[in-house]
Formats: sequence, C-alpha cells, structure tokens
Amino acid sequence: MEHIEKALARARELRSGHAGAARDPQPGAAGSNGFAPDYTQTAVHENDLRRTTEQRLIADDLHNPVADVFRLLRVQVLQRMKRQGMTSIAVTGAKPGDGATTTAANLAISMALDVNQTVLLADLNLRHPSIHRKFGLNHPVGLEDYLRGNCDLKDCLVNPGLARLVILPAREPKGDAAEMIASPRMTSLAKELRSRYADRIIIFDLPPLLESGETLGFLPHVDGVLFVARSGKTTKGEVDRAADLLKEFKIVGTLLNAYS
Repeated sequence: MEHIEKALARARELRSGHAGAARDPQPGAAGSNGFAPDYTQTAVHENDLRRTTEQRLIADDLHNPVADVFRLLRVQVLQRMKRQGMTSIAVTGAKPGDGATTTAANLAISMALDVNQTVLLADLNLRHPSIHRKFGLNHPVGLEDYLRGNCDLKDCLVNPGLARLVILPAREPKGDAAEMIASPRMTSLAKELRSRYADRIIIFDLPPLLESGETLGFLPHVDGVLFVARSGKTTKGEVDRAADLLKEFKIVGTLLNAYS
C-alpha cells in the first residue's frame, strides 16, 4: 500500500464533507440491501460537518482527492479481510503522531459508505482517547464506563450521523489503561463483538505499538493488523521493531501516511 503516499500528497486543502444526519442501524444490523438499518438502541449524534473536516475526516467528501485514496484503501483492506475470513482489524502505528487514529476513522467512514458494510469503530486508546473529539461527540458514557461495570454496552454506542457507522468512544485519559484493556470484561467484549455480528466490520483504534503494552496484549483478540507509518518521521528502526513485534499476527497491510 506504499503507493498511497503519492495520492495522499496531492491533497492540499480540506473541503467540507457530505455526510448527513442519519437515523440508522442497530449495532449489528446489516445494510447489504442498500438501506441503512434503524437505530433503536443507539444514540444518534447530529453530524458537525465543519468540525469533522477540521479533524481531517474527509473520506465522505467526494471532491477531496484524499477521499479517493481512502476508497482505494477500503477496497484493498476489505479484499484481504475477505480472503482470510476476517471481520475485525486493529489500526496502530509505531509512535504518537503516525496518523493511526485519523486513518482508522477515515477507513471506518469509507467502509460505512459501502452499502454492503456496517462498521463499528472502537477507541481503545484509553491513555489518549481522541475518536470522540474527531467526530465531535459529547456522549455521557464511554468504553471505560462499560469496563468498570457502570453501564451497558448499548449505552456507550453512538451513531455519528453517518449511515451504517457506529462508534464506541472512550471519554477521558485513564492511567490504568493497560489494566482495563487486559481485564476479563474487555476480553469478553472483544469476543462478543467478533462473534455476535457476523455482517459487521470492527475497527479497533489502538495506542502506538512501541509505547504501550496494552496494544500488543490486545492483538490476539483481533483478526488482523493495519500498521501505519508516518512518511519522513517513522524511522526504519521503528518499523523493524514493530515488524518484529507483529510477526506472530496477520498483517492486513502497511500504510505509508503522508496526510495526517
């Protein structure tokens, strides 16, 4: 996927997106017939187009050349996932600033635009959660509340105003992130998400691989890994170290990021 860097470099400015406010699927309902399912238990958040564009979420902007790149990435990732029977992937980079979160969010948007897919985007970067800010969400509960047993999973889920996309946000940085991710409740949740909704793609946004132990500890719970390297910043040594850590896992692809 390294050739994507050239396409990313063409984008010189961000334009407003086209996602409308949607009242769509329950957490696992499929939209394969081209219609978005109805959200009856999931909160629906009004989409703030200006804010999401400022956060570089442009995969639904048909006038932005980077959106084409994410559609290409979507096709490549989905094809590889289908060939290997995958329904879940983790997105991570070597270190902060590599663009893994922006990549995960835009890939989730792009996949949700495919009428054959429904997507769950889960923020597992509990040390520095940012998915909620990127989508402008101000939800009262998040993943950490569920992991502490303070709410049900359905209370945490949010539709960000885009059909076929559901977000499981985290709200505040947690010092005990490693313990929460390694908890039996998180293990049970990961298994449930993978097995309960066979028609849904699950994207986990994980912390940088080389800076937190929870990423490596969680990877056995996902089917594959999309690794993001930052053009001009991620060093060869960091890539080599990451490759060594990931050698026991299935790699969906490596994205050379020149955008975020």
